[in-house]
Amino acid sequence: ISICEGETAQLEVSGGLYYDWTDPAGSLSSTNISNPVASPVSSTSYTVEVTDDCPNNFASFDINVNVNPPPLADAGADTCTIAGADLELTASGGLQYIWNNPDLIVGSSTSQTVIVNVEEDTSFVVTVIDENQCQSQDSIQVCILEDPFQVLQAVTLITPNGDFSNDVLEFNGLEAFPENKLTVFNRWGNIIFRKTNYQPDAIRWDGTRDGEPLPADTYYYILEFSTFKIKKSITLLRD
Repeated sequence: ISICEGETAQLEVSGGLYYDWTDPAGSLSSTNISNPVASPVSSTSYTVEVTDDCPNNFASFDINVNVNPPPLADAGADTCTIAGADLELTASGGLQYIWNNPDLIVGSSTSQTVIVNVEEDTSFVVTVIDENQCQSQDSIQVCILEDPFQVLQAVTLITPNGDFSNDVLEFNGLEAFPENKLTVFNRWGNIIFRKTNYQPDAIRWDGTRDGEPLPADTYYYILEFSTFKIKKSITLLRD
């Protein structure tokens, strides 16, 4: 018998008058009936001895109850958008996905990736179902910004000299827009750095190209997020 964590299982045997169950974890509703309810917190093997009024009539059965853990549901990092703009949300952790607030979702609400359109701060909850039909939930908060540049600041200078101050290109406020794209160019328009979803991890542009330090100069970047773009020049200084 296979169940999900937190569920119960009905055990059942027949053919006798008396039933004696071994209950190693104390998780049976009764140990002297034919059909106790098992509530194990982990996979458990139960044994039942079946007898009647004849001394030699005896049978023994083993029943294994496998407890499957819930999936690791992940609705993604909290994010922000502009009122009325389409925003893509992507969950992970299972085989099937069911999002709440279907009236705020463009198209199907049973896809791993959905497009939402909201006018005010909204929380979305996704139910994730795995191959064992076990479920778990996670939520993501979508905030509405009147002006994204209230929280997101452009950067125009980095000084990668190893003093741990302004050594890398990092944007204050970009955590509000984890789904973004950064492209850095040199003065001839050659791409020297490109990354989708910049800053949620530890990867930053540090004034190098393919691991080699770039000369002090003026470079250019485009940061794309939501329906907006920041196009700026950035000065790279070295001691």
